[in-house]
Amino acid sequence: MLSNELEYCLNDAFHQAREARHEYLTVEHLLLAILDTPKVREVLRACGADT
Repeated sequence: MLSNELEYCLNDAFHQAREARHEYLTVEHLLLAILDTPKVREVLRACGADT
């Protein structure tokens, strides 16, 4: 069983790969999906990152 956040990230990564017409889901797709989650954005903003 996956957490809701993990399931969201995996689905988002899959959709990004599919929209780009990539044959495989890669670590880059996963990274983009992770960076797009609200909790990660919050942490990055707290560290001074631009969004």
